[in-house]
Amino acid sequence: MATMRGLGIENFFARFPDEGACLDHIFAAKWGDHSPCPHCGVIGNWSRIHGTKKWRHKCRRQISPLRDTVLYRSNLSLMAWFYAMFLFANSSTGMRSSFIRKQLGLGHRSAYRLCHMVRVHMASMARPSVLGGVGKTVHIDEAYLRYLAVKGHETNTAAIVLGLACEGQIICGSVPDRRANTLIPLILSRVLPGSTIVTDMHKAYQSLETYGFKHIQINHSVAFHDFNGNTNNEIEAFWATVRRTLHSYRQVSPDNFWSYLAEIEFRYNRRNSRHKVFEELIGHFEPYSCENESVWRSRFEWVANAGPITI
Repeated sequence: MATMRGLGIENFFARFPDEGACLDHIFAAKWGDHSPCPHCGVIGNWSRIHGTKKWRHKCRRQISPLRDTVLYRSNLSLMAWFYAMFLFANSSTGMRSSFIRKQLGLGHRSAYRLCHMVRVHMASMARPSVLGGVGKTVHIDEAYLRYLAVKGHETNTAAIVLGLACEGQIICGSVPDRRANTLIPLILSRVLPGSTIVTDMHKAYQSLETYGFKHIQINHSVAFHDFNGNTNNEIEAFWATVRRTLHSYRQVSPDNFWSYLAEIEFRYNRRNSRHKVFEELIGHFEPYSCENESVWRSRFEWVANAGPITI
């Protein structure tokens, strides 16, 4: 039962009391006794170089476990990174940079960048590329989210986000508009043939049956179900989480909006295994680069005629 509750603050500091413990964990996650030396191909036989953040292999070649991660060449301590990930993992509605700043004693810019990079790290994690299939139901809806801050304006502007839900899993992305020419190609590239699709009465969805899907439309002006037991509650529950989280952030930058979607989707898809979220964050590091960040960003910024993007 203790494992199901997740890692508490006392256990966190017992497990990661200093920089060395954090560094050892990253090395074990990336290399340890399971990944071969990139130079000679031999597994194991590593030794840490005293006074550095590097390891030396038996073949005498050296590696840095922080290289190609979001933590590489950061001025912040690994303890700060791990504790920030711990707070993000245990939060239900996200972490404001002002709270991280106070907890870690950082400046405004350092706290803001730390939070952004944790969200980028979440965006790199595994997510579904397609949903549905024969005998499965996919719930689709779009939402206006009025949380984007516009420089020089007192009121926020809105983003349009398309969401797809199936069997408890969500994929979502911002879209430029709600026209059929925009939404239909995005749906076709992310929903497998033979699926049953449930939507509201929006006109952009009315041609879905012509593509071979069984299409059920819910008239929300009458009821939140179709009197045959079909609802769109699976995607509506996700929108409630999205709005609650963005409300706690108050307003977000349009340029970084995609990373907030990534954070919300990452946490929502793991809501039934919350005790494993922190372990995933500190146990898996996709190679980070500006190019890869652009690819991860494109997972959450959808344009018409663009298929699912994986890396």
